[in-house]
Amino acid sequence: MTGTGTLLRELDRWDAEGLTATIWWRDDDLQRPTPALEPLLAMAEATEWVPGLAVVPEGADMGGLAARLTGAGTELLVHGFAHRNHAADGEKKCEFPASRALDDKCGDARAALSALRDAFPELLLPCFVPPWNRIAADLVEALPGCGFRGLSTFGPRQASSAVPGLRCVNTHSDVIDWRGTREFVGSGAVAAALAAHLEARRTGRADPAEPSGLLTHHLVMVGEDWRALEALMLEVKSHRAVELIAPHDCFLPVEDLG
Repeated sequence: MTGTGTLLRELDRWDAEGLTATIWWRDDDLQRPTPALEPLLAMAEATEWVPGLAVVPEGADMGGLAARLTGAGTELLVHGFAHRNHAADGEKKCEFPASRALDDKCGDARAALSALRDAFPELLLPCFVPPWNRIAADLVEALPGCGFRGLSTFGPRQASSAVPGLRCVNTHSDVIDWRGTREFVGSGAVAAALAAHLEARRTGRADPAEPSGLLTHHLVMVGEDWRALEALMLEVKSHRAVELIAPHDCFLPVEDLG
């Protein structure tokens, strides 16, 4: 069975059990409006699905982004500060590793949130997306004190709140093969990864309340990638068990967090 077929079969099971399969969408590494952004916005319009665009603040063209994204049906998240590697030699890339001083990490996190709030007061959600999906535990604990109310990385979450006051909603299907071709994995592989997380939710092997997350990277995708992905998501959207949700549905409100 193809990946798409596996996903549709899994969605049939959700429907048969009276469940709603919530799916959200995050795209990383935004800094400026480029031609590479346009197919993403076209897919958002075609699917009527609000993506969460994770913005790298340092060096970003805030004015250009504000002009292009106002009214475009997107929401923004905080993608670290400079997307700069601070990991020690031999460690995996990380902007906020355990080996870096907590005061420095908090300073960058606060500066990132402040800069993006000033530039996009109506579009920004106080959600932290660490570059390379890696973050030290001490910064996770400090993020609420830095003004954040959400955290998003990759893989099934361990708890709905990473720490009190910080809602965790991750992504689970990355459309790029980073360890191989560094290109689009194909719609079948995207569908298979979504199906795997949905099955884990339905069977209790993952948090059933965590929305399944699609992760795109507009800077390394081309037109045919977006056409294949859009066709897949339009088919998924048409399934009666599916609800394509916006980032604010994932991270707001936060009053119920302990």
